Amino acid sequence: MILILAAALLTPIWMVEFPPLLDYPNHLARSFVLAHLNDPAFTFSKFYRADWGAYPYLGMDAVLALLGRLFPIETAGRIFLSLCALALPASAWFFLRQTNPGEDSTALWTLLIAWNVFFLEGFLNFDLSLAVGLLALGLWLRWLAKPGVVPWIASLAAFTVLYFTHLLGFGIAGLVVVAYLAFDKRPVRDWIWSGALALPGMAFYLHSSRVGLSVQKIIFHGFWEKLDSLWMILHGYSPLLDLISLAALGVWFFAAWWRNPEFRWNYRWLGVAAFLFVLFWAIPWMWGEGSDLDIRVLPILFVVILATARVGMRVKWLAAIPLLLFGARTINVTQHFAAAQPQLAGLARSFELVPRGALVLPIVEGDQDPIERPFTHFSAYGVIRRGWFSPYLMDAPGETPMRIIYDSYTPDGFWNHVYDEPPDWKQVQSDYEYVWAYDVSRFSAALSNIGDRIYSAGALEVYKIRKSRDNAAGE
Repeated sequence: MILILAAALLTPIWMVEFPPLLDYPNHLARSFVLAHLNDPAFTFSKFYRADWGAYPYLGMDAVLALLGRLFPIETAGRIFLSLCALALPASAWFFLRQTNPGEDSTALWTLLIAWNVFFLEGFLNFDLSLAVGLLALGLWLRWLAKPGVVPWIASLAAFTVLYFTHLLGFGIAGLVVVAYLAFDKRPVRDWIWSGALALPGMAFYLHSSRVGLSVQKIIFHGFWEKLDSLWMILHGYSPLLDLISLAALGVWFFAAWWRNPEFRWNYRWLGVAAFLFVLFWAIPWMWGEGSDLDIRVLPILFVVILATARVGMRVKWLAAIPLLLFGARTINVTQHFAAAQPQLAGLARSFELVPRGALVLPIVEGDQDPIERPFTHFSAYGVIRRGWFSPYLMDAPGETPMRIIYDSYTPDGFWNHVYDEPPDWKQVQSDYEYVWAYDVSRFSAALSNIGDRIYSAGALEVYKIRKSRDNAAGE
């Protein structure tokens, strides 16, 4: 059974050439650049430099740095995606075994969040942190149940790894620890030793990172926006299937409780679930440059909800409900991945028409649901396959281990997915050799004035920029 479930989780990832995940190509390209900075076959050292440090977002970069030595980067990326897809339900199962021993079937529900909204958006460091966080919490609960040096050190190692995976995952797990200690009325000794688990992560953060210490803006969503965001707890490609899954979870709890003498509420975890639910409403949608902060609580809330009830023997009979839903979700995700391939293959054919090492400016718009925008960072595959320079590889000091050192014009519209003002075409002509333009047909005339269209496929147009005499003289 375990092998069948694992194969189902991995099928969408390995059956397609391009996993259609929003940020994934960007992260993959950054890892490729870091691995080839000093490779004479590329010119990356002219445009980028490494900046490794004890930052709280190194999970994907560190893993790919190791996998990239053994496999081609795109294969290494698939292995990392496989790790994410398998690790979350596995770690959730381990966590739930500590909360309600002997009721492993409840963990089948967590198969539905293996491809959660953060996985589908390519927010893979955070997605991995969900799994590491649940593992850390499970080890911590095991230590609480049977204190000892070895289990405490194992918890310390897990929480430290969690810090390096994602700061928000580290923080959410810490809040769960605090809430559980409070609702369980644990002695001061347990508070002290539990708090000590966070000390290495906090020390690394204060020494090497200033992420989140400066606040440019805070944005709260209104009541109806918050209510709508609650659907993100099981957000996938089919709103109907998401709704059915949430309704089925309610049915599962009712069936587990109805006339079942073995049913017991786990009031400590009910308190933690209530705390996380209130936290969701209290957290802003954006803090500084970080967005979608409130919904990051939801996957952990989903797992904690499963910990709130002891069902007894009936749990095995109820296992059919999450298994059927997981089967439907697997079919839906697999079909969606496959359906995206013709469009992405058309985009990929543009790579061969642009020379190796070219300076390429992506201009991309799109107002779809983020999980429906695999094209946004797709040009980053050109960095991997053709050694392009792209100005939009994610360069966040204190977060990512790569800096862009080439000073070029970069319109902000790329990050907002909409260009309120047209780019400065003279600067584009001066700083770039090609433009990879997606779904911006209103700029076609302006691009034709400074370049020649060499490729088009659907919403994509690729232009070779004509250098003016002033540019040529400067070169």
